[in-house]
Amino acid sequence: MVWYRPTEAELNRLEHLGNPGWNWRTLEPYMKAIERNIPPTDEQIAQGAGLDPAVHGSHGVVNTSFPTPMRNPRAVRLYKEALPHAFPGLSISNDLSNRSSVVSASTSWTIWYDAATGLMKRSSAADALLWAPSQHRSSLTVLSNHTVDRISFGQGLKANGVRFSPTLSRSAEQQFHVKAVRSVILAAGTLATAPILERSGVGKASVLSAAKVKQVVDLPGVGANLNDQPGAATSALVKKEYRNDTSLIDGSTLFAPEISLANIENIWPAGSSAISQTLASPASLLSRAASLVEAGAAVNVEGAAMILNSTIQLIVQSRQPVAEVIAESYPSILSAPFWPLMPLSRGHIHISSANPFDFPVIVPRFLTDIFDQQVAVTVARRSRDLWTSPSLARLIADAYHDPRIGSNGTDADYLAWFQGKAGGAGHWIGATAMLPRELGGVVDPRLRVYGTKSLRVVDAGVLPFQVTSHMMSTLYAVAQRAADLILQDCEESL
Repeated sequence: MVWYRPTEAELNRLEHLGNPGWNWRTLEPYMKAIERNIPPTDEQIAQGAGLDPAVHGSHGVVNTSFPTPMRNPRAVRLYKEALPHAFPGLSISNDLSNRSSVVSASTSWTIWYDAATGLMKRSSAADALLWAPSQHRSSLTVLSNHTVDRISFGQGLKANGVRFSPTLSRSAEQQFHVKAVRSVILAAGTLATAPILERSGVGKASVLSAAKVKQVVDLPGVGANLNDQPGAATSALVKKEYRNDTSLIDGSTLFAPEISLANIENIWPAGSSAISQTLASPASLLSRAASLVEAGAAVNVEGAAMILNSTIQLIVQSRQPVAEVIAESYPSILSAPFWPLMPLSRGHIHISSANPFDFPVIVPRFLTDIFDQQVAVTVARRSRDLWTSPSLARLIADAYHDPRIGSNGTDADYLAWFQGKAGGAGHWIGATAMLPRELGGVVDPRLRVYGTKSLRVVDAGVLPFQVTSHMMSTLYAVAQRAADLILQDCEESL
């Protein structure tokens, strides 16, 4: 639900990886075009909301706004005061989408206030684009509660249809086939698109052979380069006398009222140069790349090194954020969920059989890179400094109530705690990466699956590396650019 944009440097890196036309200049207008920002009221601004109109759209179909009414304004104000104490150099901004520097700001969401019902409602792609009356037409059919088995191919490996089964049947024996006249577009998400391709015979030979699927296209990058942001949270017990303060805690979860994006200088104020030097070492890069290949998370060293180097240069040269810290409020605690924003760790996802109802095997390999470990441990330590800051300390009954790390935990204690507690942020990317084929790519810059005809992938799986924002604004831009590419191809074929 959180809405803010990635940086110009990140989007330009997509083009540097061999994808002409995938850059800030082409993608930023799409992010504005889809958005209908509802500016905060004077009351919301007084309670912590902020807006820079230059970085938002106002005529799109996806509503973005702040909650009405604003939740827990006192907590937001105190967090804004405390965050620079824990992360030196962090600047409090009026808008998280203004990415000119490392920022911390109150968060707008894809929501809107329905005055008729007095409720906040979510603005989803379905609500904005699918259910809209303008989209009701005889050529559009939405079929829910069905599971795709595979893509069917005709002569010249042209995608000519999709086979699927009723989901509730949990059986592939009852199967339907829809024929495709022009093309097939896979938009099932990172964790579903790669398995669909593999069941269709598109993927790595050893994986398909083990699943007893006949290979039709040798594309070893399918399922590799899997990446998500593993997160955990530190928290502190609030004194009993403050637990009924509705401006601080309102008895329900306050999701992401304030988000901070910290770079290596905010995390290691005195040691960022040494961290940068080690991270940017050519020998270190090649070692990392070789480790990914050995783990089955990359096709070859050249491709792995290219992707890793893009992320490393964003971290070291462009000083992009490496961690997101979310300030939250719960019924009896204040909490700071956080995660590495641009992890160097990579995993893989592959089918275990040809049956679409058998779950794929997901190996995320979270925190297998030492830099990701360093970020996790150091941000965990710094996030606990929030509870001893002048702004928050007087509210806190116990700042160190997690017995696994206590008040004097070592780095090893923190790492073990994080590894035992961490879960993915749900920002899975990379398993059908948009890269040159020889480097492990699955789709070309027009999102066409290599080795096939009339088959595209349009979802987060095409992104070869993480962006430092939540995914929605970027993925709406990817989808709109894909639509334009598809229309161009249709016009050229007439």
